[in-house]
Amino acid sequence: MAKTGHPTRSRWFWTFVLVSSLVFPALELGAQTPQPTATPQTTPTDILKVKVKVVEVTKSGSTITVNPEKVKLKRKQDVVVWVTNGLSLKIEFKKGNPPPGNPFTDLICKGRFCGVLAPPDVAPGVFNYKVTVDGVVLDPNVEVIP
Repeated sequence: MAKTGHPTRSRWFWTFVLVSSLVFPALELGAQTPQPTATPQTTPTDILKVKVKVVEVTKSGSTITVNPEKVKLKRKQDVVVWVTNGLSLKIEFKKGNPPPGNPFTDLICKGRFCGVLAPPDVAPGVFNYKVTVDGVVLDPNVEVIP
């Protein structure tokens, strides 16, 4: 009696061959060449050039101190934030400063915090201001450097 091939095994074999012929070319496992990666024109460090300078305004009894007393900001690169341990903080730039008088276009004071969001875009110079914490006044300054 002659042996015959099992038709179920034969079907699975041809199904495997057919699926393999479709899958392996899709994976492109043959000769692969390295693909160049796109490099961005600007790096994250270029974007994050703005530095924040913090000025601590400390109230002690009827006196206040500012640390640092003179804030040096790089033009178009640095911003400043004032914080206090008092209840209210107010910053006013004095008359007689170099034009435009106030180097910050967006100085905002809310409670214990004053700050700016944009670096000053003014000519280098020293800008005197008055800081008031709970009615006590001090006269430090901001120096804008190139």
